[in-house]
Amino acid sequence: MIRVATSVTAVAMGMMLAVGCSSPTETGPIAASRPAGPGDGTVARMVLPKAPLGIAVANEGFAYITQPDHGFSGGALARVDLNARSVTATIPVGMVPSLVIFDPDRTRAYVSNQWSRNVGIIDVASNTQIDTIPTPGDPFALALSPDGGTLLVTTNANRLFKIDLATKRILGSIALPATSHHILMAPRDESLLSLHDAFLYVATRDGGSVMEVNWRQMTVDRTFTLGGRPQDMAFSPDGQDLYVANELSNVLHVIKLSNGTFTNIPLAGGGEGLALGNNGNHIYVGLVFAGAVQVIDRKGGETVRLIPVGGVPREIALDYTGRDVLVSNEDGWVDFIEPNDSLVPPPPPPPPPPPPPPDTGYTRVGLADGALGIAVSGDIAYVTRPYANMVARLDLPTNSITTSLPVGNLPCYIVFNSTGTRAYEANQFSDNVSVIDVATNTQIATIPLTGDPLPVTISTDDNTLFVTTNANQLFKVDLATSTVTGSLALPATSHHLLTHPNGNLVYVATRYGGTVLEVNWHTMTVVRTFTLGGRPQGMAISADRSELYVANELSNTLHVITISSGAIANVPLIGGGEGMALGADGKLYVGEVFSGLVQVVDPATRTVVRTITMGGTPREVATDAARHHVLVANEGGWVDIIR
Repeated sequence: MIRVATSVTAVAMGMMLAVGCSSPTETGPIAASRPAGPGDGTVARMVLPKAPLGIAVANEGFAYITQPDHGFSGGALARVDLNARSVTATIPVGMVPSLVIFDPDRTRAYVSNQWSRNVGIIDVASNTQIDTIPTPGDPFALALSPDGGTLLVTTNANRLFKIDLATKRILGSIALPATSHHILMAPRDESLLSLHDAFLYVATRDGGSVMEVNWRQMTVDRTFTLGGRPQDMAFSPDGQDLYVANELSNVLHVIKLSNGTFTNIPLAGGGEGLALGNNGNHIYVGLVFAGAVQVIDRKGGETVRLIPVGGVPREIALDYTGRDVLVSNEDGWVDFIEPNDSLVPPPPPPPPPPPPPPDTGYTRVGLADGALGIAVSGDIAYVTRPYANMVARLDLPTNSITTSLPVGNLPCYIVFNSTGTRAYEANQFSDNVSVIDVATNTQIATIPLTGDPLPVTISTDDNTLFVTTNANQLFKVDLATSTVTGSLALPATSHHLLTHPNGNLVYVATRYGGTVLEVNWHTMTVVRTFTLGGRPQGMAISADRSELYVANELSNTLHVITISSGAIANVPLIGGGEGMALGADGKLYVGEVFSGLVQVVDPATRTVVRTITMGGTPREVATDAARHHVLVANEGGWVDIIR
């Protein structure tokens, strides 16, 4: 949702570093300098470090590929010779370059420098960034008008902006229901009577919809409600159908543009990147969480191949030959897939066992505008409503919402002090933390921060607040004066923090760094680093303080770290874990954000003892010890109270 990829944590949470960037491939005559081979059955791979993401292909036989490096270093744009499949130039650009597109004659390219809050202008002849266009918020998806004079860009301000390239002036904008990671200009071919060049299609990733926008007038003509998380898009060769990959619903939507109806083609995982290849006969879909590319016969809708590429396949672009496709992989390479590569599909999996009867041991409390962060104190819980800019108060004895109070823009995680008199809540897009008086349910102050805050935790003596932001910093805030008294640079954005009960340590899960840092917060120094891989998210500590538990969003595991020795054991999960809490029963409750499940793990046996189907998008988890309940905030619009 948010720059946090998953979500709001990338809610969007996002990275909140927004993941899933696609680049439209330029259309035009197909170059004939390299004949398209049928493929030899093996996918060709080119190593490309720094987490390659967006791809733009030029008809002259080269491509620009972004290298965001998760913000660890200054971003770069690689120029790749598609005949030799080698890098011929590396272009320094802004921080976390995401998407890249060419102008119609390939003399200029435009790259969204996400964390620099600008769009870089690249001179193709010299392979240099010659200028930038500032944007309100972190830019992501890009498209050009057919004449190349107008740039369309979305940012995490949840808006679509129209920019005149001659003057770099913003000519207009449209509010979006959620952050968009993919936009697509209608085909320029005037023979496609179903479309015209005034249409732009905007996939609102966490809004579950695709908007048909008249970009000249900046008005919305139609909205296609799909659910899940719509990502990359492509048109059928005749322009009659729009294909949309869905990251959460595990389907490829086929929208008939003449009447707005759509059908779904099942995917073997969440779809992100998308392109038509093999002269338009096949649809290639990158399965971002499954490490595979699914190839679908466009006319019949049948899957003809499932190619295991490993890693994290991101964006897909059509090669200049019109037959092959390029797939960027966040783990450090680009795959070149020819029409017959991996032609033999894998054997079908064995039939699944019959599902167990549904677990109905929970009560659901509806909450409009979604639910993200949650914290419990005594008989109440506070729940953040990110799309309403509110915090709801939930009365736990009656399981009812009694009031909601206004806070900042995109409220995320929240924590109470030990006495329950104050709560502290991170407002991601307001760059501050709200101080809430619990007795009156009012925001009484804010604490400004550098960057967009997401997780918060508090010291055991209630005197110090810890917050991380997308500036990749851990901040220490003195609550008596509401001032930052120290900071620590992090290797990547953190979406979860945990205070150790001993009063000296705080644990920082670096989501894109694949690590958990053990930090002495008095000196703001790193004591130890636990390397886990994947995307570490929510954490909990055992009652006897001997074990640290870490949910992993990408590797589908629960890590068990023995604190004394640093030894790591893993418990397999069905899906990627995000929120987690230790229940009053001594069990660990893990919300699995992409599968709509909560799995309960017995830490003594290190086995899953219960699986609860919640649906929606489970986010943060909190324990109501007094009633032996566990609360799960769901971005779908409710809170589940597990008995």
